[in-house]
Amino acid sequence: MRRPFVVFGLAAVAGGRPALAQAGFPNIRLAGRLQEQFYYFDNHDYAATVGAESNFLLRRARLEARGQITERVTIYIMPSFEGGRSLSTSTTCQPVVVNGPLPDTVTVSCATSGTGGVRLRDAWIEVQLNTPGARTGLFLRAGQEKRPFGRYELTSSNNLPSIERGAGRGLVASAPNDLFVSQQFMAHDVGAHARLEHQLDDTRRLVVTAGVYNGRGESLNDNNSAKSFGLRATAGLWRRLDVGAAFYSADAVVAGDSSFRHHAWEVDGQWGRPGDEGLYLVADYAQGQDATTAKHTMRGFTAVAAYHIRTKNPKGWLYAIEPAIRFDYADPDTEVGDNGSILLTAVAGVYLSSRAQFRLAYERQDFEASGAPSIGGLRTALTISF
Repeated sequence: MRRPFVVFGLAAVAGGRPALAQAGFPNIRLAGRLQEQFYYFDNHDYAATVGAESNFLLRRARLEARGQITERVTIYIMPSFEGGRSLSTSTTCQPVVVNGPLPDTVTVSCATSGTGGVRLRDAWIEVQLNTPGARTGLFLRAGQEKRPFGRYELTSSNNLPSIERGAGRGLVASAPNDLFVSQQFMAHDVGAHARLEHQLDDTRRLVVTAGVYNGRGESLNDNNSAKSFGLRATAGLWRRLDVGAAFYSADAVVAGDSSFRHHAWEVDGQWGRPGDEGLYLVADYAQGQDATTAKHTMRGFTAVAAYHIRTKNPKGWLYAIEPAIRFDYADPDTEVGDNGSILLTAVAGVYLSSRAQFRLAYERQDFEASGAPSIGGLRTALTISF
């Protein structure tokens, strides 16, 4: 119960010391995001896997504290509050002797506890090893962060034109993002990375990241002596065009083998940025081995396109409109036929400001397996960042 108060205390410090933040170091800046969703899908054929046909959910509720301790040392902490309560509970009972005017009696006292709580998403310390402001920078970061794999996975969730990166709740978790997250190639892990950033010109950069991680995921200790390794490089080819590639070697304990390793690679490209005027395109192709003794080959392709149109009166209630479309194809085992899935998403986005968006999407999920019913329906999202 004390952890949320620690975060709010940090927020109070950040908001209550503007003079210190302006004068020098240390300085702290508070930010955050709140995202609400509603969906309705005709998913009754998959009810045991995906749950209810309709649902309101708090998709993200997060605070971010970023600060510099010195010119070379940066910290970042982001707890997540959307997982604060769980229906997964356990009950413990024990006999209790009750004393009173009548002869002593024995009753049973039961206590029920849940497994919910605040999650820690990102928490790291970064040190710049060379002089700040140089054209080439060398950084060392340690803590919890996302593995350096998958461009759309690494894109901030503050503003996702497709609402979700993977299938999202209410659908079967079989999209490319879901596959590679489940096999410990994407998403958060605990470890460290070294990063080289070189400014090619005013708008283009070359970034190379090499990281080592526990390999178990968010906030988990390692369970063997091995580590997972990731290497990623991105480069700006033109004013709005950026390309990248990554390789990841993940360790796991499979069938009692603590030295087990499986690998994945991906290539990606991006035109523009989310929320900028005009066209935004992003595409990822990833291929790798699953964490089984057979090391089945899996692959996935994701493409998102959006077009951002600003209104003539940016101070009015309607800031911009943004139609978007997403295509996902995932194959969990390339040696087995008819086991893939396709997800199509068509989105109408309305910007109330640059930091507040409402989106309405139609989503359809199809499966290659013969006779497998499709899922279709609507998803809405109201997202705020500050």
